[in-house]
Amino acid sequence: MPEVHSLAEAASLRALEAMYTCLAKGQSFRLEAGAGAGKTYSLIKALRFLIKHNNDVFQKHGKQIACITFTNVAKDEIATRTDRSPLVFCETNHAFCWSLISGFQKSLRMLIEAMPGWQEKIEEVGGTIGNRIIEYSLGHRSIRDYSVSIHHDDVIPLTISLMAHEKFRRMITDRFPIILVDEYQDTNNEWIEAIKTHFLGRADAPLFGFFGDHWQKIYGGGCGKLEHPNVTEIGKEANFRSVKAIVDSLNRMRPELRQFVEDTESKGEVRVFHTNNWQGERQKGAHWEVICP
Repeated sequence: MPEVHSLAEAASLRALEAMYTCLAKGQSFRLEAGAGAGKTYSLIKALRFLIKHNNDVFQKHGKQIACITFTNVAKDEIATRTDRSPLVFCETNHAFCWSLISGFQKSLRMLIEAMPGWQEKIEEVGGTIGNRIIEYSLGHRSIRDYSVSIHHDDVIPLTISLMAHEKFRRMITDRFPIILVDEYQDTNNEWIEAIKTHFLGRADAPLFGFFGDHWQKIYGGGCGKLEHPNVTEIGKEANFRSVKAIVDSLNRMRPELRQFVEDTESKGEVRVFHTNNWQGERQKGAHWEVICP
């Protein structure tokens, strides 16, 4: 056990050990890391652990660890911090999904012809897309003489449709025995539901590791808090970013994920501005909702 200098470090080590145990046992997990807890650090530690313990077997059998990120910036950071290991296939969700479905050309043609958003364009070329090659590069819908370019919004629904087929699921598991998802709370809700339905809890499914914080959900289409009986919850009870006054306030707001501060003598203050006396019309919607008492 490394030497521990603070309660935050001790809490971080507990979370990492719980994560390593899940990875070693093949148990899917969700690491819930509040602001300042070191979520990306934990994700990198997981990847390095997996590279160390699977390098020979995965290279021999052509398998990889999938790491799904939310942005290209995060993708580049993870690639850099894992020394661009060939064992790690790091991509955004759309790029990852396209890597899975691009080889199923016949199935894609059938699915696209049944999608409402394509009906008008298909009618313009005679009511069928025939044997055209399905591509995903430009990010908008178009049909040319020999190819069909799909929209960003088509990629995930097409992937979800293919997940219903056992052959497709076997291909995913064989290629990616381990799949880590960064910022899980903002990952497409329908895609997460498909993973719950077709993978989680099944003996022949990949190990999934979800990293994020449902309190930091930004996008309306994200899944928010992910719960499943076959996903172990790991709370990372550390905060390496904020001073004690802020961490104390966070703990009163969110007692179920208590955080320990790194420097207990750190100075700082918390100011709360409220609008209880506001007489105008209040805004409504996801970013204006009250999330805590």
